[in-house]
Parts: sequence; structure tokens; C-alpha cells
Amino acid sequence: MSLKIQTILLATGEFNKQLVTTPCEFLYPLVIHRTIDETRAKESGERSRFSKKVAVSHLLTGGQLALCRSYENAYAIAEALQEEEIFLMPSIDLLMTHPDWDRVAAKVRELKRDHFAIT
Repeated sequence: MSLKIQTILLATGEFNKQLVTTPCEFLYPLVIHRTIDETRAKESGERSRFSKKVAVSHLLTGGQLALCRSYENAYAIAEALQEEEIFLMPSIDLLMTHPDWDRVAAKVRELKRDHFAIT
């Protein structure tokens, strides 16, 4: 696993985004990263190390696509989605109105099921 400390913009709600400095790996336009909750807990001293859980998020919008039990599962999901042109869209509105939205959403659901994603 090659997660390096980086600062990325992540969605923390429907309309909120936050810059988070956390271990991550870029597979543009996606990013594999530690969860915000674990990053905050580690920074505050509530936990001494990260679990194996990692998330796959869309780098341009900060939206989370999957929460995975392991780096290997997250990497498999990100790698399978990396070449989808829909993920080059810079906003949620453009993603949702893209002609490939339904097909890619089904692909994401299938990948999450096949790679045992938590969410």
C-alpha cells in the first residue's frame, strides 16, 4: 500500500466540503484515502493508528463512492472506474446529467458488491 499524506477536498455533507490532510493515493480522477473520522481521531489522540478501512472518492467533487474494508478492495474499485469519462465532470450536477450516469451507477453498485464494500 502506498498511501502518502496529502491534502484533499472531501464532501462532508450534501453542500459542505472540507480540506482534509490524510493518507491517500491518487488514481485520477479518483482518490483512495483514510476516512475523515479516523483521520480526526488520530489527530486528536483518540486512536493511535488507522484501521484497514479506506474510502474511494471522486477527486473533483469530493463525493465518496465506496467505503472499503481493505486497500486492495478500494484499489480494485478505483482502477475499474478510473477510465470512465463521466468522472471527468467537475460537479455533481454535471455527473448526474451525464448520459452514462445510469450505466456507471450500476457499475459502481456491482463493484461495491463484488469487492465487499461497507457502503
